Amino acid sequence: MRGSPALGETVLAVGTVDRTLVLVDRTSGEVLWRQRVDGTIRAGPLLDEDRLYVATEAQPVGRVYAMRLRDGRSIWRTGVGGVVAPLANDGEALYAGTEGGTVVRLDPEGGRITWRRVLTGAIRAAPVATPHGLAVVTTADTLYLLDRTTGRVRARVATPGAVVSTPATDGQRIYLGTMSGRVVAVDLPELTVRWEHDARDVVYGAPALSHDTLYVLTRDGHLWLIPVDAPAAAMSHALGIVATAGPTPIVSGVLVGSVSGEILLVDRGGTILWRAQVAGPIEEPPLVQGRQLIVVAGRGDIHAYR
Repeated sequence: MRGSPALGETVLAVGTVDRTLVLVDRTSGEVLWRQRVDGTIRAGPLLDEDRLYVATEAQPVGRVYAMRLRDGRSIWRTGVGGVVAPLANDGEALYAGTEGGTVVRLDPEGGRITWRRVLTGAIRAAPVATPHGLAVVTTADTLYLLDRTTGRVRARVATPGAVVSTPATDGQRIYLGTMSGRVVAVDLPELTVRWEHDARDVVYGAPALSHDTLYVLTRDGHLWLIPVDAPAAAMSHALGIVATAGPTPIVSGVLVGSVSGEILLVDRGGTILWRAQVAGPIEEPPLVQGRQLIVVAGRGDIHAYR
């Protein structure tokens, strides 16, 4: 399985490298249906009420699909180019970013493309809808802000390294973790850098924003807690793991997963409260919904805990 699962109240959906979208019952783990698509699914599906959206890589063909949640039947499919980044939905439209650097806006009802915008660099992080426009980062070390209605570039700014995971936002700022180990806060809509923090190692996973604190997990297992209005007060905890997934803040602490398959719950003081072990690397953040913890391991297993 690749990408993060899509969680509903009673089901979860996952995409696989063998070109299959799978719907699973969250209580029993029973597979409800499997639906084949025309390409490899790299990012997870997107759930929207009674349907699922999923995108595929370029080989053999890159498309966005809409499928009926009840039985997996296709509603529409549209060719956009290869997609490895998660899709985005702002309630009015779908947005896909391609490996070729094109951002596409699609009508969620029929799959019609309403605009395309070609940017410089590949897009490997999900577009982020904000009140000021659509934020898109590319591997050409650039953050763009696009008009959601027309696709026009409103602003752009260089980033200190490539961004490969979905940025966090509070509606007024965008928060990025980069491959050069920098964490950056950028003000909207001007795209001016508010602050920059040295995390001292590569940031593969998505940063997570909770209340007034940004949580960032580096490849070498340092969990950073950065107050967004006082970044000089940032602190880090060495967890002794290697990580490519982002952290998940919850009420009792922060959940993290490692490439060796460890799941840790860490309190905000850095104490490890418990550990669990699964087979295979954890490449996506642990998910919590309805008092259930969901972890997807790289070897194709879904683990559910209460």
